[in-house]
Amino acid sequence: MTAIPAPAAARPAPGARVSPWMLRLCAIGALGLFCAVQWAGVVRPAETGKLVALYLVAMVGGVLVATALERPTWTERWGAIAAIVVVALLVMLVLCGMSSRYLRPDRWDTLAVHLGNAIGTLPALRMPYRGSDEWVRIVLLVGGGVMLLCSATFALAPRPWPFGAAFTLTMMYVTAIVEHRPDHPYADGAVFALLLAALLWGDRLSGKEAPLAAVLAVGAVVASAILAPHLDSPRPWVDYEAIAESLQGGKSTTFDWNHSYSPLDWPRDGLELARIRSRGDLYYKTANLEDFDGREWVQAKSRPAGTDDTQYAYAHPGWTQTIHVDVKGLKSKQFVTAGTTAFVNRSSKKVAEATPGTFQAIGKPLRRGDGYDALVYYPRPTMIEMKAAPTDYPYFALSKLALEIPEDDGDKLEVHVAPWGSSAPSVAIGRQGYRMYDVDQAMAASRYAREWELAQELAGGSTDPYDFVQHVMARVQRDARYTETPPSPGKLEPLDAFLFRDHAGYCQHFAGATALLLRMGGVPARVVAGFSPGSRDGKDHIIRDLDAHSWVEVYFPRIGWVTFDPTPGDSPARGQQTDTLAVKTSGSTTKDRSAATSDRRSDPTAGGHADVASAAGGGATGWYVLAAVVLLLALGTWLASWRRARRLAATGDAEIAELRLALRRSGRTVGDDLTLARVERMLAGSDGALGYVRALRVARYGPDPDAAPTPTQRRALRRELAAGLGLGGRLRALWALPPRLAELREACRPRRRAS
Repeated sequence: MTAIPAPAAARPAPGARVSPWMLRLCAIGALGLFCAVQWAGVVRPAETGKLVALYLVAMVGGVLVATALERPTWTERWGAIAAIVVVALLVMLVLCGMSSRYLRPDRWDTLAVHLGNAIGTLPALRMPYRGSDEWVRIVLLVGGGVMLLCSATFALAPRPWPFGAAFTLTMMYVTAIVEHRPDHPYADGAVFALLLAALLWGDRLSGKEAPLAAVLAVGAVVASAILAPHLDSPRPWVDYEAIAESLQGGKSTTFDWNHSYSPLDWPRDGLELARIRSRGDLYYKTANLEDFDGREWVQAKSRPAGTDDTQYAYAHPGWTQTIHVDVKGLKSKQFVTAGTTAFVNRSSKKVAEATPGTFQAIGKPLRRGDGYDALVYYPRPTMIEMKAAPTDYPYFALSKLALEIPEDDGDKLEVHVAPWGSSAPSVAIGRQGYRMYDVDQAMAASRYAREWELAQELAGGSTDPYDFVQHVMARVQRDARYTETPPSPGKLEPLDAFLFRDHAGYCQHFAGATALLLRMGGVPARVVAGFSPGSRDGKDHIIRDLDAHSWVEVYFPRIGWVTFDPTPGDSPARGQQTDTLAVKTSGSTTKDRSAATSDRRSDPTAGGHADVASAAGGGATGWYVLAAVVLLLALGTWLASWRRARRLAATGDAEIAELRLALRRSGRTVGDDLTLARVERMLAGSDGALGYVRALRVARYGPDPDAAPTPTQRRALRRELAAGLGLGGRLRALWALPPRLAELREACRPRRRAS
């Protein structure tokens, strides 16, 4: 009896017990999981669970793409790949928190806009990202999933490219650890090196070579881990920052902090302006813009130095600290401080108080090489503390309720708004001091009639000043988008055009409109200019020209000036908003935090935090994910069955080759000398299984080469393969001998009852 020929693909290579493809799958799986866990740290708090889910989707997608690459025609090959990639990306987006309604085709244009805006924000981000813009978080997480999908495809393709997979995962790992600095860099580096070596060379080593290679690799990594801490000197081998500073040739930047609302011409070169050592992330102030001149917010010139600027909460000593500033590429008369500054010492330039709470240099301005210390008061109250704050405003805070409103005849109306909770009337003073007690009538006839009406409406619907601040910020952010080239206001005032017509501007527009509405509602507020918290380098905060910014300070009695930032998160200065004040200040629920500082509100067209998160946990999302998983499994089953049939057909005896494979997968010993007669003796307990083997023998040696086992005989062989092995044996038999379409059709065909 002639032995059943073993398929070429099934013959094991000498000295190898595991196929190279399986070794690559194990290697890319281990290294991909390690890199996914590292990538989870690029956002705060870390999203390890989501990255593991993305890793699983990427691995399944990589296997399916690799299988699709074996399709015979170009159309089938790339059509299947496109379907796999699209489904995998949609599953990744949903897993990262995207609203399920964006899966509808009629919402894909909106989805593309949100993703495009978030991707455009990436160059200005500072890592790890701590902001509240969910679209930015989604893009960052899905970016890791895309890199995992690409690396799995490179490693598992029919013609594998392990170096492409290694390069992709190396970039993913290096980017992650540079941005969030792991707790155990040497141990993590050693693990990464071993996994990378397994990916690059694991499938090329024979059984005898693998142990020696593993010993050499482990020895090299251990020696490197011992040597690395000694080479990690506190002083860099190549001080690239010093080189960069020398190449800049003393380049410096100067800012004009008064508002103009014209297209922004601030530098955006990434030039380092200062290094600041402070406790926690702060907004760094240079100037208070306390006067509204009818069009713009400008620095005050009337208040004498030495007057009070804030009340101190002595029950919170942590709100007072000393910061140290080293000036790099900034040229400025104003000292960069934070909150309300008590005094500046150890300065390389002579110091004078500019306005209460801010200081400036006498004579020559500050420039590269200067440094100083500043004692600052920087309150960080909770939402409960701000809601419980009284409304007995001190006298110096009442000056932050004054406004100049232009009239059509060229004169200006001076308005003094009554403070929140006061029974005193608001006062309007016109030309030559003539008093107009009907402030509502005077404002209704002014260019800011709509702002006045809106402020009174928002104040009437608020329970306290903090609640009013939330309502104002929500209104300013509604439908608004960030742009550094806003439309021309035309005949309107810039802030009026921003609030009611264009809804487009940059930090000056958002901060200016917020402060204007707050003052009109009776809450002392002012605009502040300076820099957002910047990026971290150890204990230092690096301030660059990208961080130049304007925000709002609101006064709460017995607390002081509290910072609120209404500018959207896609601005360069707020690209990774650390929620330093707006989130930590409110200090309560997510709803309260988003109300204080969310970059975009819950308006459906704005695509902000609430827009994404509100529907992310909806009931429809689970069905979409389930449908996508089922689609991926169905597509994978089809590709796997096609791949199996193709490999078996390549042997010339597809049915016999399938029988050999089924016996091997079900745990039977299959050698090269196996014959059909031996298979019959092996399966002597089942007539149906014997019929299957006899049908193969007739097809191979008999007069009818086209004869094939019937579906009934195929099911009988499957039952025989699973006999006595329980549920696990039945599942293993299904894997060994998958059902064919003819079996499914016969199972669904109605049967006649015997008479």
